[in-house]
Amino acid sequence: AIREHINLLLSTRLDEYRYDPEMGCGIWGEDYANITNPTQWKSDAEQTITNLIIQYEKRLQYARVYVNIDEPADQDADGRIIRIRRRITIRVSGNLPETGETLPEQTFIMYFSPVASE
Repeated sequence: AIREHINLLLSTRLDEYRYDPEMGCGIWGEDYANITNPTQWKSDAEQTITNLIIQYEKRLQYARVYVNIDEPADQDADGRIIRIRRRITIRVSGNLPETGETLPEQTFIMYFSPVASE
């Protein structure tokens, strides 16, 4: 249930959920942006996602978020590049205070340009 909720938070754009316009992941506003400083973008994305999880996933404490971005190329049967998309790999872990356990690292893969998830 925690994984599904984090996935929902990550895949929801700000202002998309009518009952709480603040709920959603701000990184989708950067969908077609030109990322000139990937290190800064990753740091900002990690902070944005951490804050989102802290605010909306109360079952998880001390959330740790790691973001990686790359641009894999999709190829056709002849090996020609047909599309390049940005792939965002988001890894989330933290503590479950009710049980005292650690949430095993959860990996979420999202794509920009156009937005999609795996």
